[in-house]
Amino acid sequence: MHALILFLIALVCPIPVCAEDGLMRDLMIVDYWNRRIYDRMPVYFNNLLLGGYFNMPSARMGEDGELGAGYAWVDPYIHYNLRIQLIKYLEISGNYRIFKGVDDPILTPLGFGDLSDKGANVKFSPFTPEDSGYKLPGIAFGFEDFLGTRNFKARYVALTKVFLDYNAEITLGYGQQRIKGFFGGIHWLPFRQTCCAYLKNFCLCAEYDAIPYHDSQVELHPKGRRKKTPINFGIKWRLFDQFDLSLSYIRGHKLAFSASTFYNFGNTEGFIPKIDDPLPYNAPVNNQPIGFLRPIDVLVQDLILPFSEQGFDILQIWISYNECYQKVLRLRLLNNIYRSECIVRDRLNHLLMALIPEDIGEVVAVIEAEGFPVHEYLFRMPYVRDFAEGGMGAFELNLLNPMREVTYPDPFTSSQLFRTYRDLWNLEIFPKTNAFFGSSKGKFKYALGVHLGINGFIFDDIYYSTLLGYTFISNMRGLTGIDRLNPSQIVNVRTDIVQYYKRKGVTLDEAYVQKYWNVGRGWFGRLAAGLFEEEYGGVAAEVLFFPVNSCWAIGADGAYLRKRTYQGLGFTNRFRKLKGFQPHFVHFEPRQYFLNLYYNWVEAQVNFKVKIGKFLANDYGARFELMRFFPSGLQVSVWYTYTNAHDRINGKVYYDKGVAFSMPLDIFYTHSERDRWGYGMSAWLRDAGVTAYTGQALYELISELRE
Repeated sequence: MHALILFLIALVCPIPVCAEDGLMRDLMIVDYWNRRIYDRMPVYFNNLLLGGYFNMPSARMGEDGELGAGYAWVDPYIHYNLRIQLIKYLEISGNYRIFKGVDDPILTPLGFGDLSDKGANVKFSPFTPEDSGYKLPGIAFGFEDFLGTRNFKARYVALTKVFLDYNAEITLGYGQQRIKGFFGGIHWLPFRQTCCAYLKNFCLCAEYDAIPYHDSQVELHPKGRRKKTPINFGIKWRLFDQFDLSLSYIRGHKLAFSASTFYNFGNTEGFIPKIDDPLPYNAPVNNQPIGFLRPIDVLVQDLILPFSEQGFDILQIWISYNECYQKVLRLRLLNNIYRSECIVRDRLNHLLMALIPEDIGEVVAVIEAEGFPVHEYLFRMPYVRDFAEGGMGAFELNLLNPMREVTYPDPFTSSQLFRTYRDLWNLEIFPKTNAFFGSSKGKFKYALGVHLGINGFIFDDIYYSTLLGYTFISNMRGLTGIDRLNPSQIVNVRTDIVQYYKRKGVTLDEAYVQKYWNVGRGWFGRLAAGLFEEEYGGVAAEVLFFPVNSCWAIGADGAYLRKRTYQGLGFTNRFRKLKGFQPHFVHFEPRQYFLNLYYNWVEAQVNFKVKIGKFLANDYGARFELMRFFPSGLQVSVWYTYTNAHDRINGKVYYDKGVAFSMPLDIFYTHSERDRWGYGMSAWLRDAGVTAYTGQALYELISELRE
C-alpha cells in the first residue's frame, strides 16, 4: 500500500528523480513533500513594526514568541519601535514618534527637544494564511495608537492571500480614522527559490496608502501633508533571517528608511548550547544495601557529591519506616540551577535509580525554596528500579511517583542522618539602572550605577537581603518629579520617586528580613519587615492557598508602610500633594491590603492574576494582570488597574496600565541558571493604582518551582 501511494505521488509530482528505483527515489519524494509542507513565505513588517508593507498593515504576523526592535525614518517623523508576538494570533507593537522640526509648546523651552508622541498598536488574526497552508486568505483586525493621546488612532480589517508558487502576497483592507477607506499592498520575492542566501529574501514591495495626509486633523505635522500619489513603493531585504532593511518612496516625493531586528526569545533554547550542564547521572552505580559493607556515613557521602554535581544541595537526610515496615529515606533538597520542573524530575530519577540502596522501599524528596519546603516527590523504589531496567518510561514513572503536599518526619520514629545549614551570607554585584521616558527636560533620563547585595539565612530559615547602591552616571539632577502637562492632584505616593533616584553617594536601597511557612494542605504564609525599596519600609504579611497540581490559588496580603526620607535612613509622614503645580505637604500614613486570585491556564501558557483591595494612595479598586509564559522561560505580562482615585490626564480619568517582561539569563550562558532579569513600565508615572514592593510574593516563588 505504501509503495502504491509513493508511486502515485511520483506520477503527479513534477520533481526530478534518479534513474535508479528504490530507496533513493523514495527519499527524494519524502524530501520534496517535506519542503512543500514546511515552506513558508517570509513575514515583513511596516514602519510601525507590524506585519505589513510601508505604512499599511497586512493580515500576516511573526512567529509566537518573537520580540523585535527597530528604527524608521519616515519623513517628517522618526520612529523607535518595539514588537512582540504575544500568542500566535496576537501581535502588539509600541512606537515612540518624534516630530522633526516641531517644538513642543510647553516642554521644548525646558530642554525636551522636538515634539513626540507614544503609541501602542494591536492586531488580532482569527485565521492566518498559514492555517490553511496558504490555500485561503488570512484575516486580521487591528487598532493603531489605541493608548495614550491617540493622535494617530486607526482601526482596520485586512485580508491577505499568499501565492506560494508565485513567491508573492497581496493584501486588501478597509480602515477608518487615520487609515480611511480601502488600502492594499503587494510583496514579491523574485529570487526566493534561488540558492543564494543573500538574495532569496530580497523583496519588491508596493502599497496603496489610504491615509488622508491633506487633512490637518489626521496629519499633525505640517510638513507631512503633501501627497502627490497614494502609491508607495520600494524594496525590503532580510539578512541572516534576523535583520530587516527597507527603502521606500512614499507620498510621491519623500524617501523613507527603516531597520529592525527580531529574535524568537520565547522558544529559544539559548544562544549558546548548555555544554557545561552535567549529563543525567549514570555512573558509578551503587545499590548496595545499608549494612556492614555500606554503613550510614558512607551512604551519606555517596549521595552528597553526586547530588551537588547535578545541581542539588542536600540539606537534610532522614531514615524511617512506613506503614508497611519498609525503609523510607527522606531528602530535603535545594534546587540551585534548574528552571523547569520536568528537568528536576528527570535528574532525580537518574540519581535515585543509581544510588539508593536496595533495601530502601520509598524515597521522599522535598524541594525547598527560601527557607521553607514547597512540595515533595514520593518515589516508590520498585518502580524506579523497573525504570532503570527499561521496564517503563519516564512518563509512567512520573505518574506513579507523584508530586504531593509536603509531609514531615516523625522525630520519635525517624533518625536524622545528616544536616547542613544554608549560607549565612552571600555577595552579589550587579548593575543599578533607573530610567524615565518622556521627562519634561528630555526624552530619556537615566541613572547608571552598581548594586552590592548581601543576603543569606539567619537560623537557617529567616531570609535577609541588604542592597547597597552607588550611582556613577546620571542626567536626572535637574528633575523635579512634577508632570508639566498633567500634574498629579492626588497624594504623591510614587511620582516623587525621582527624588530618591537623585541621591548621591552610597545608598541603602533595601534591607529587610522575611520568614516563610508551609503550614500544610496547600497553605503558605509570609512575614517581612524592614526597608523594602528606596521609597518605603514597614511590615508586611501574606497568606496563600495553593495546592499541589492545582491551576488556581487564592491569597491575601497587607502592609503597614512608612515613607523614607529623601536623604538618610529616616522615615516621614509628610507626603507631597500638588495644588495645580504648587507642592504642599500633608500628613499621610500609607497602607495596602488585597485579596489575590490566580489562575494558570496551562494549555494556553497564560497566567491570570487579580488584586482587589486598597492601594497605596488610599484608592480602592482592582488590578488585572495577564502573563504569557513561553517554553524558553520568557514571561511577558500586561496589566490594567481600575480604582476610584480620579487621577486625570488630558481631561480624562487615568487608570494605570503597563507592560513588563522577565527573561531567564541562562539563555546567554553555557550552563543552566535560575537567575532572571526583568523590566516593567507603566504608560504614565502616576499615583493611582500604586503598590509598594514588600518582598518576594509567595505565588511567584512557588509557581516558579512547579512550572
